Order: sequence, then structure tokens, then C-alpha cells
Amino acid sequence: MSDSPLRRVGYWWSEKKSRKLNAEELTAVCRAAGLELVKLDMNRSFDEQGPFSAIVHKMSDILVQAKKGDPQAKAVCEAIQDYIDAHPTMAVIDPLENVEKVLGRYEQYRIVNESEICDEGDIFIPAFVELTSMNVQENLTKMKSAGVDFPLVCKPTMAHGSTRSHQMCIIFNEEGLNDITPPCVVQKFINHNAVLYKLFIIGQEYFVIERPSLKNFSACDQKTIFFDSNEISKPNSVSELTSLDDNESYTPTVWPEQKKMDNIVRVLHKYLGLDLLGIDVVIDNRTGHYAIIDMNVFPGYYEADNFYHLLTNLVLNKIHWKESGMVEEPYKPKLIDHLSTPVLKMEESNKKSTDVFNFWKDVKPKIMDPHATDSIHPVKQTLNVSDPPEAVQCIADKHLHDVQNEMLLFQKQNDVQEDSGVETSDSCDEKKNKICHRTVKHQHSKKYASNCTSLKEMR
Repeated sequence: MSDSPLRRVGYWWSEKKSRKLNAEELTAVCRAAGLELVKLDMNRSFDEQGPFSAIVHKMSDILVQAKKGDPQAKAVCEAIQDYIDAHPTMAVIDPLENVEKVLGRYEQYRIVNESEICDEGDIFIPAFVELTSMNVQENLTKMKSAGVDFPLVCKPTMAHGSTRSHQMCIIFNEEGLNDITPPCVVQKFINHNAVLYKLFIIGQEYFVIERPSLKNFSACDQKTIFFDSNEISKPNSVSELTSLDDNESYTPTVWPEQKKMDNIVRVLHKYLGLDLLGIDVVIDNRTGHYAIIDMNVFPGYYEADNFYHLLTNLVLNKIHWKESGMVEEPYKPKLIDHLSTPVLKMEESNKKSTDVFNFWKDVKPKIMDPHATDSIHPVKQTLNVSDPPEAVQCIADKHLHDVQNEMLLFQKQNDVQEDSGVETSDSCDEKKNKICHRTVKHQHSKKYASNCTSLKEMR
């Protein structure tokens, strides 16, 4: 590091977030890059604490309280905005007016729904409407007008500000509308085979993490199901709500495409102007279309072991553009591949990824014919009319098991054919384990979890 003075960077986020982030490590990384990290004291004049080259914050909860009329929160927001306005060459990550766009779910859905990203049809916001009363007939009328039918997911209107913002429920019928707590947003539930894709954006870079999600539902006379969205989507979460039903026919997972994810990141950055943003995406298991179901500012980047370096680089870039007075370079999303857990379908020029995607895409569930032979997977066991359903299911599971093994072999052959380097046995084992994990982990049911064990044992 040079002898030039450190640039001071003010930061603020809640004590809860501070406990999850290692402040000492972040401070050390910043200092090595020539930045002095200083926590903002909201009870003191910002002029006394500066000057700052940049401010990084997660003030979403304070902004929510200010919108609710809390005088102390309003005073803090006004003071920091006045300081920002008085220092136009100071970088701010992220501007308060941009953060306000995603505080409420109805507003964030409206902004995205009116953008060009929804024009093509394969990326969309599921039908939604805000409910402000407990009048069931009035709410049914609003839902019908907005195209929201059952089952639906009911979410608090405010996406930030308290733990209540994560308290949601699945409503299956008109009677369930008595369980809402207005104001809230109800949104058509999209069946997505219990797989959630979380996009973590850091400036022009982003990565995708696959998480468990709610299983498939249909309209019925079932009572309302209440849940905490944070608990449902925890890594490796396994519960009745995230396990596909045993009687569901198997539907091959649609691999997410990088091109689609790039487009989501690019357009949302254009309309929201946020450099630290999390986006929740699910893929409709009928159409393969991408549904954007939630957004939040400055999410937890805990899966990124180099997050401090990514954040520091973002701050340095923002300071550079602000101090130079130049217009920032055009926004072009860049996937951080090594941090992303799902297999993404890359550009068509990437033959390997495309081939793997097409192989799995072409695998379709089959009706098992005991008298027919399959050129790829011959049926070695015949069925009698009197055979119990368990026997039929056993052969169907065996067929799925063979298909998964076929894909593993296909991927392994591709790796050998297209990689000109020399691999050790350890690296080969690591690659095979990763492929197995990605192939079967989408199914959060005990049946498919056991398949993963079987595949490992076979190797």
C-alpha cells in the first residue's frame, strides 16, 4: 500500500448484521486497499465524523420506521440525506431514494411489472394485488380484477423493517382470506418444484445460490399454512413444506439460463439503481418461465467467502467515478461462476453447458410398458396386471435412477473430452461429487435424497 492518506468510508447497518459480518476482517481488507472504515454515529453530526469518500449502508429498517412516522428515524434520514446532498462527489451505496423503491412489495412489483423485462413473456411478476381490509368480498373483487387466484401467497406489504416482513402464508380458498393481516400483498403462487434461485448482486457482478423452497400446491379446501420465508429457504432446509409429495409425477428440473439471469439483473439495476441487491427467482414447472417473487436491499452474502474483497472493489470503483466526474461505464452483469451453485445454461457458444442442458431437457417421464424395450434404458423387469402399485413405483424409480446415472456419465465424458489438462484422482472425485449434488439436490424429498446416496455408493 502507498503512503497516500486513507480514504474514509462511513458505514452503517444494524447490530444484527454486524454480528454476522466480521467487522475486523472487513476493516483489514479495506485498509489494505487504502480505505479507512468508520462506523457512523447516527447521534452525532456527520460533518464532525467526515469527510467521507463514500458511505455504505443498510438503512432500510430506519427508512421504514421513518415512513411510519417515527420522529427519530425521520430525523436521522433527513440528516444523512442533507449530508449526501452537500457532498455531491461522495459515493453512496446505495442512494436512499433508490432503497425506498423496494421497501414495499407492492411498489417493487409494480416497478418491475411495468418494465420491459416482462414484455417478452418468459420473465414475469406473478399476478399480485394489495389488500387493505378484512372484507372478503371486497378482496375477492380486487383479486379477480388483478388476475390473482388460488392458491396464493400472502406477504406483508413492507419487505423490510421487522421480522414480520418474513411472516407469510399460503391461502387455498375463499375461507382462508379471513387469515390475512392487512395491509398485505397477495400473489398468485407459482409451482416451482421446491427450488428457489437467489441472485446476489454486488455492483456489476452477481452470483446465484440455489435454496430449498415451498413445494407444489393446488387450490383445495386445505386450511391456511403459515410460514417464515427465512426458515423455509435456509440452506439444506428439509421439512414437509419443502418436500415434494410422493404421489407427484417426476418432472425434470429446468436448468436456469445465464442469459435470463443476466437480463433480470440488468433490467432491475436499470430501474432500481441498487448495487447491493438480492432477487428471489423461481421457475414455473409448467412453462419454464422465470418468476421474480421478492427483492431486498443489501442481503446476506454469507456464501461468498470473498465478499469483503468484492465490496471493497465496488467502493473503490464508485469513488473513482465520483471523484473523476466521469459517467460510469455501461452496466453489464457478470456472473461469478465459482460462487454459483446451480448449473446454468450458458451462451450457445459454450457447447459443453448447452449439451448438458439439452440432454437433461430431453429426458421426459415415461409410462412404463412392460412389453416394450427402450433403446437407452431397457426394462429388465416385467409387470403383471396384479402387481401392487408399490412395484410399479419401484420400477419407475429405477428408471429415474438410471436416467440420473446416464446424465452423470454424459457429463463425465464431456469433462474428459473437452478438458485438455491432467486431473488427479482427487479432483475427479470432487467433480463427480459436485455433479451428483447438482443433479439430484433439487428434489427436497426423502425419496430423491436417497437416490443421491445410491449414486455415491455406486462410485
